[in-house]
Amino acid sequence: MDRRNALKGLGLSLGYVVATPTLISMLQSCKTEVDVWTPVFFTVDEGIIIKNLVDLILPKTESAPGALDVNIPEFLDVYILEVYKDSDQKEFKAGINGIMKVLNASNKNVSRIKKEAYDSLLANYLRASKTKLEGFKENEDDTLVLNTLSKLRATSIWAYKTSEKIGEEVLVYLPVPGKFEGCISLEESTEGKAWSL
Repeated sequence: MDRRNALKGLGLSLGYVVATPTLISMLQSCKTEVDVWTPVFFTVDEGIIIKNLVDLILPKTESAPGALDVNIPEFLDVYILEVYKDSDQKEFKAGINGIMKVLNASNKNVSRIKKEAYDSLLANYLRASKTKLEGFKENEDDTLVLNTLSKLRATSIWAYKTSEKIGEEVLVYLPVPGKFEGCISLEESTEGKAWSL
């Protein structure tokens, strides 16, 4: 069986709900030093853009590590290369190029783009009013950027929640389930935390 089809069938069949061992191992294998990461699917400039966007989507807090702490950009790079069909890869690349145009990024200044520009981009597209979203539908470039940012956010959140570190240290983790306790509140059973898959 084709590896891409197997991963996609296992990981996406239930809308990112199932974290298969193969996907988990791929996520866990993405452990690199941030300064030495060389993207395999993205260009170096695209990798910088992805890293900055993902850091704003899932920032580090006092109680939880951020997306960069669990290597989400590295995972996305490998995941898109291994799982996405060629047409989906091309569409995602076109969306990243659209994001770079909106950010006025050229090969010379990608690393100099300020955090505020990324924050403004995310606010403009992902927190847009209904009227603004309707306007985006009339412009092909805006639609592509909106769809790419939405996919990036959804995939980043899914990868973050299925990472080993988040599963074991942030979410409630019980490798061997104990006794069954029905009809108790989430506060009582896990102090309000979600269960790790």
